Amino acid sequence: MRHPLAFTFLGFQFNCLVDSGEHLDIRETQDKIRNKQLFDWLRPMYPDVLDISLFNQQQLDDVEAFFDSLSNAVDASSEFGVEKNGLCLLVAYCLEGVQREEKDLR
Repeated sequence: MRHPLAFTFLGFQFNCLVDSGEHLDIRETQDKIRNKQLFDWLRPMYPDVLDISLFNQQQLDDVEAFFDSLSNAVDASSEFGVEKNGLCLLVAYCLEGVQREEKDLR
């Protein structure tokens, strides 16, 4: 999936989960990102909402790597205003991905 469509597509799905009242612990979400387990963790939890079938494994790995780079470099509270919900963190990461040029994602 091409940039920025990958991030908007995921962002809408994460936002749908937030709107449904779903909540992920932010620290657990950050741990899953750092351990490269985010999509393996989310897939069985939200099989009817989170559709990542349009992504190949390399694309998912690239998204996780970008999220990991943000997790290590950015204070989510001060930069994005996110402190509690891991899904809101994922939406913020998607918005950040949309704002960046594709060459700046790596």
